[in-house]
Amino acid sequence: MPRRVIPPAAAQTLHSATILIVEDDENIGEFLQQVINEETPYHTTVVHDGPRALEKAQQIHPCLLLLDYRLPGMDGLEVYDRLQSMDETRGVPAIMMSTILPGEELQRRGIYQLRKPMDLGNVIRMITHALATFEEQSLRENQQYI
Repeated sequence: MPRRVIPPAAAQTLHSATILIVEDDENIGEFLQQVINEETPYHTTVVHDGPRALEKAQQIHPCLLLLDYRLPGMDGLEVYDRLQSMDETRGVPAIMMSTILPGEELQRRGIYQLRKPMDLGNVIRMITHALATFEEQSLRENQQYI
């Protein structure tokens, strides 16, 4: 894997350059954090449940949500839906991770899918793709108003 991947959105994001990782397995969360911090210009914050994700997202205004689907208390879809209803996180792209994913639900919401176990190269590529696509859409929307 190349040493540093510089996604286009890293230079200028509408929110911050922080990815919010919501993963109840602490080892997976820490591993994802380490890989993303080492291989991309993004910062990461890891939380382990939905309520903490809702709270933390309002504080850090993430540029991307990396959500586990199976979380204690509320699943990743509920966390995503609640975050989309908040001004601070509305429209922020998301990647959902799990061994079993509700494909149709994710597709309807425009959430990217990563199946566990995950290939690290695919994780970095998916992050890059999600943020580049989001940036491209934002630029197109802004050009319509010029």
